[in-house]
Amino acid sequence: MKPVLWLFGLPSSGKTTLSRALRDHLQAAGQPVVLLDGDDLRSGLCADLGFSDADRSENLRRAAHLAKLITDQGNIVVCAFVTPKEHHRALVRQILGERVRFIHIDCPLEVCVSRDVKGLYAKASASQMSGMTGTQDAFEPPRLPHLVIETGRASVHEATDHLLAVLKAP
Repeated sequence: MKPVLWLFGLPSSGKTTLSRALRDHLQAAGQPVVLLDGDDLRSGLCADLGFSDADRSENLRRAAHLAKLITDQGNIVVCAFVTPKEHHRALVRQILGERVRFIHIDCPLEVCVSRDVKGLYAKASASQMSGMTGTQDAFEPPRLPHLVIETGRASVHEATDHLLAVLKAP
């Protein structure tokens, strides 16, 4: 059974950057890998969902089932989703079981705001959107992640090495 690395953290914490770097490394090594990114799923498969807690749960439920199907086909799956609450992570764990490895992409809010290429934090600050995780809605720190990567300190290369180590661990 191939693993699912589930990278989660605040918006603009580095989930997508790290998941792409890991995917590229694995592909270059000839490993079968698929990347599932929250923004990509929300533009298609989950375009009918908003950001209420129920919609977030449904978005993550769909993503976890898709990840399970893809790993059943023999691929490593790298997921990048905010996954803000512990009950969301429990739902993912319920679907994926032992194959999931939760990787908390930990980054201070002020660093995330400074990196925000989509302008989401600015929109939330100007009340142009609601439910922004980290400012308007809580992000619950994880209880027992498999790994914590502090992207305010670690380089992409260092973080990728840590992710590769998680893949090799039993």
